[in-house]
Amino acid sequence: MPFINDKLEYFARQQRLQGKDILPLEEINQHEPDNAGKRTLQTRFRFDVEAVMNHLRARIFGQDQAMSAIEKMLRIVKADLSDPEKPLYVGLFLGPTGVGKTEMVRILAEAIHGSREAFCRVDMNTLAMDHYAAALTGAPPGYVGSKEGSTIFDKEKIEGSYSKPGIILFDEIEKASPQVIQTLLNVFDNGRLTIASGEETIDFRNTIILMTSNIGAREIYHYAENRFSFFLKQLFYHLNPRFAGRRETESTLEWIVRKNVERTFKPEFINRIDDIITFNWLKQEVLGDIIEKLLADLNKKISKYRCYLELEPDAKALIIEKGFDKRYGGRALKRAFRQLVYVPLAEKLLESPSTEQSMTFIAYRDGDGIRILDK
Repeated sequence: MPFINDKLEYFARQQRLQGKDILPLEEINQHEPDNAGKRTLQTRFRFDVEAVMNHLRARIFGQDQAMSAIEKMLRIVKADLSDPEKPLYVGLFLGPTGVGKTEMVRILAEAIHGSREAFCRVDMNTLAMDHYAAALTGAPPGYVGSKEGSTIFDKEKIEGSYSKPGIILFDEIEKASPQVIQTLLNVFDNGRLTIASGEETIDFRNTIILMTSNIGAREIYHYAENRFSFFLKQLFYHLNPRFAGRRETESTLEWIVRKNVERTFKPEFINRIDDIITFNWLKQEVLGDIIEKLLADLNKKISKYRCYLELEPDAKALIIEKGFDKRYGGRALKRAFRQLVYVPLAEKLLESPSTEQSMTFIAYRDGDGIRILDK
């Protein structure tokens, strides 16, 4: 029972802090004040906010606004200031496809729990029909499976432990049926979900709830394809009194997304969300960082062959030229990287003789492709 074990360890640490035992060096560094007059925060959560944010910033690029919102959320959770009768946090990630919304959740789970899979993921496109709400709460009494009380929720990952919050992701939330959304409203309000059989309750009060959505993707696509015609269309909205409330500080992308959210979800659903975070387009200046991250991941894979790959600047430029599409974000860049680098590298590895020595390959541009040679 990890939750109980963590709680016992927490109380033991509290006793040591009160002078009943000697703290290990790492705990002294974590809990001792820098001077006698400084207050020491004693919180049950043991993740380090700065370490988590450094982990995120090393893997998600071009999303400073989203990073700032996540950091504020983590500080509130760390200080244990959330309403004890509600989930720790409810956030909605919006914006173009391929900009890191789902990846943000994976990396957050990795930073807090040590594994990219340490969160409960629910694909809401599989819950498009009203009767699919039973997948969340279990079949009601009198129906097949009601006695089993089965649910798609992973209780252990949702509830977390005493020292670490659970994480759940509702992916593509706009595709869920209204009945499923209604079920989630109860979770956001009460922090608990009772399975229909009545024999089990899932506790969300120690949980970070995150949702992603591609709401407004069509308008965003149109904006990327033809800005002039898009702004002509939006000019009507600006002149229309109903749309006079647009915030001056709001970007065009945020405005597109916000209007679509208001059209898609009822006010009572939006009102239960702590933060609505809009992810930005991927800009040219961050593409090099993304390629470096893809290259690092690839080198990690081929390290088992005692091999290492270097990319020449002209090869990186080709990948950006072939792969960057603002409408599709990082996924298009990743596809180009796979096609241009993975394929010739696989051929090179299969052709290379077996050897115990380390080998370094270099990739450079060769016309419209990339050629890989021994360094």
